[in-house]
Amino acid sequence: MIIRHYSTFQLELALDSCNAAAIPFARVLRMGNHFFFQLGFQAIAEALGLAALLRPIYKQIAENQNAEIFSANTLLVILGTSLLTARAGLSMALGAFLAGLLLAETEFSLQVESDIAPYRGLLLGLFFMTVGMSIDPKLLVSNFPVIMGTLGLLIGGKALLVAVVGKLFGISIIPAIRVGLLLAPGGEFAFVAFGEAVNQGIMSSHLSSLLFLVVGISMALTPWLAAGGQLIASRFEQHDVRSLLPVESETDDLQDHIIICGFGRVGQIIAQLLSERLIPFVALDVRSDRVAVGRALDLPVYFGDAGSREVLHKVGAERACAAAITLDSPGANYRTVWALSKHFPNVKTFVRAHDIDHGLNLEKAGATAVVPETLEPSLQLAAAVLAQAKLPMSEITATINEFRSRHLSELTELCEASGSSLGYGFSRIMSKPKSQPSDSSDENQINEGTLAI
Repeated sequence: MIIRHYSTFQLELALDSCNAAAIPFARVLRMGNHFFFQLGFQAIAEALGLAALLRPIYKQIAENQNAEIFSANTLLVILGTSLLTARAGLSMALGAFLAGLLLAETEFSLQVESDIAPYRGLLLGLFFMTVGMSIDPKLLVSNFPVIMGTLGLLIGGKALLVAVVGKLFGISIIPAIRVGLLLAPGGEFAFVAFGEAVNQGIMSSHLSSLLFLVVGISMALTPWLAAGGQLIASRFEQHDVRSLLPVESETDDLQDHIIICGFGRVGQIIAQLLSERLIPFVALDVRSDRVAVGRALDLPVYFGDAGSREVLHKVGAERACAAAITLDSPGANYRTVWALSKHFPNVKTFVRAHDIDHGLNLEKAGATAVVPETLEPSLQLAAAVLAQAKLPMSEITATINEFRSRHLSELTELCEASGSSLGYGFSRIMSKPKSQPSDSSDENQINEGTLAI
């Protein structure tokens, strides 16, 4: 399978190295002064086969609820992908990296992350020890101006680029600068890439050693870059984020309270309803301006990631009775539901869903009830439009109730087909039998689609 055409002098090196090493993944064909790369079907088929089998295998193992087999399967995937990349003539480290990308795209990524957490720090420490042992201090002294100049270009260029991109995506200028400073250093994957480039003859060992120094020094500067971003934020932002963080002493007297995850428009309405009924609650949000608004109203709103076990512990999640999850991002909602279900199973989680697929995934993650975020607002808007069209109120009510019942029936059938038992957050409560008097009061009538909450 020919994938690309080249006609450059630089491919001479690729021709010699690939054909001489008999790499099974790629062959270089030469026709006159032109070169063609040919990929081996076997290595590609093996990689695609592993990726296709990954999700069903994990699903079967998860149904067995065996933590040891689950962890062993993760190790098998990593080693298998590493061996495949080694067969393809690439490094095993690259295979482990690709395995991580494959696992991150599945719904089991959070459990995998939890399983490897005890070993992550140890293995990272071992990795950086080997990197540090490969750095030559004499090279730093002899090439100090070049290394410092390259280091400045790396940090300054990445910080500026990330800040501009963050600003384009709607992040305010101070948080964009802080993110740029945090992401400015080089990453550990650079060490793998440079080592592979040396092995393939693309880069000289001297240049690789210089780049090792640049990346290593930039990573060592990360704490100071983070502190610099914090200093900029404290100087130019109205509120210091540290003063908005939850403190255990402020929440240790809470019992059977509600945790509101996300203090946006929906979260603020829930907080208002709870306040009017004198029901204790705490709210979490990662936007300091929202937290500041809540604090200005003397509400218990704190800055923090609702998907973090430590943050949830600080707001007394082990003593809470329920959590209302109203975050803006579907991924953040899923992560928060998973964290509460795993670490604080006593908390009943009520979450809004972006769509049906998102709702089913939230139920699988452990949500107690899932509410579609578009259903009721759409019905209310439709009722207002129908009223403007001069339809009688009784006909409007009947139309809305009929649509709601039909929609929830379809959702119930979908949940039954997918093996879900939660009914997408709603229970179908049938109306009273027809033998009831027709002039019964509205308070005695129960429509389909009543919230299971």
